Amino acid sequence: MKLPKICFTTALMMAGVCRGQEPAPPLPPPADEPQQAFYGGRIQRSMTLLATSSKERRWPVRVLIYGQSITGSTVLTGMIEKFLRDRFPYADLQLENRSIGGFNADRLVRTAWHDLYPFYPDLLIFHVYGGEKTGDLERLLSNVRRCTTADVVLFNHHQTRDRKADLEFAPKVFRALSEKYNFELVEISNEWPAYLEKNSLDPARLLRDNVHPNQEGLALLTTYIGRHLRYNPLLPAGSGIEMVRTYEAKRPLEEASDEITFGGAPWDLDRFGAVGRSPASPLRLRFEGNRVDIVAAYTKDGPARGSAKILIDGKPPSQDMRTYAVTLPSRGPQTWFPCIRRVTYRSMPLVEDWTLRITEIDATASRLRFQVTGSKTGLDGAGNSWEPFVSKSGRVVIEPRDWMLADIMKIFKQTTPPPVGYEVKWSVKPLHVDEYRAPETTDPAKVYVETVAQGLTNGPHLLEVIPNGDGIVPIEAIQIYHPPMK
Repeated sequence: MKLPKICFTTALMMAGVCRGQEPAPPLPPPADEPQQAFYGGRIQRSMTLLATSSKERRWPVRVLIYGQSITGSTVLTGMIEKFLRDRFPYADLQLENRSIGGFNADRLVRTAWHDLYPFYPDLLIFHVYGGEKTGDLERLLSNVRRCTTADVVLFNHHQTRDRKADLEFAPKVFRALSEKYNFELVEISNEWPAYLEKNSLDPARLLRDNVHPNQEGLALLTTYIGRHLRYNPLLPAGSGIEMVRTYEAKRPLEEASDEITFGGAPWDLDRFGAVGRSPASPLRLRFEGNRVDIVAAYTKDGPARGSAKILIDGKPPSQDMRTYAVTLPSRGPQTWFPCIRRVTYRSMPLVEDWTLRITEIDATASRLRFQVTGSKTGLDGAGNSWEPFVSKSGRVVIEPRDWMLADIMKIFKQTTPPPVGYEVKWSVKPLHVDEYRAPETTDPAKVYVETVAQGLTNGPHLLEVIPNGDGIVPIEAIQIYHPPMK
């Protein structure tokens, strides 16, 4: 079966290297690989969502590009996004790049709690340096399997001018982790040098410095990644059916029994789903997983849409500490590095904005004092950078190892530390709703999905959807996300 492939010339044109007069002839596209027909075998859940989207049904697909400067390239991001939108024009694609240049695995393993896991992608495209010997790389990737159900495309290192060792030990670790955690591996470490040799190219031809690919190199990288972003119905779905399960809301109304039950009178049966109206008739579902989505049923006309109370294990989701996310702390002065790698909490958080204000700081930024203030909590204590800090309310916890200001000064050769009064900011966002409000489903092709709880313990729970009686609550399905590891 002949499968489509990304056009290398198109990628070059996107990078701007095929426009006008070029000092060197355009590069030839890479040859097909012997096993290329099997590419994409480990990401078929997300690829099926992309490929089966149509004018009549546009599946939402969340794609995250994560890593450091290699993946952080805006050119690479644009190429991958254009490839996905051209290949799968009807998918409701949400693509973000949250890479942090210069952050090796030992740093990303901390920031991923702000950037990666709360985003909860359907498809993750990932590359990073470091952490192979210390375990940080495996911990970061195993956490993907603990916290999300994402399909993962992992690519190993390309050939650089001065990092040939990276093509020996590190790629073996990538291969081992791909097998261990069922990731789709793009063998850049093999394919890039082979391409250079076949075309008699010096490694510098594809680089803009000692490490980073130039525009031609990014086009080649996009081509290699794009060959794996394929839908193949002959390939098995893997564990996708176990990790993300859809419970059809009208099934228990048309068949004798189902996982979904009703506490009172059954909901009304509609062509596109089940319709709830009364507080006396809650919809219930026992499930295992850490995320719950509600898919609204399409209703063109009829009664006004209403709302429903959401309970998880008998409580509103907001009462579960895990259903909150802390955003990545703000950047340091004159850099893109965050001032702090990770901020967490140990008591019930509030949805609010936080400000850390420096009150004392030494010349190297290695020792400083500060105070923290929440927009709702108020002034919540003072601390320093060399001791673990827990705010008075317990809503802010900072480990000494997560301070980046001294590293920022060293790495970026800054001679002056941040001044007294410098502020670091972050926010606490909800990964839940206590009240689900049925949307106006004006577009019959759009899939109206809302996450009502995310970040739950990855175990057994009871969901209850209780109409408030202020209008109809049409539900097509409940989607449960069950990561394969705990």
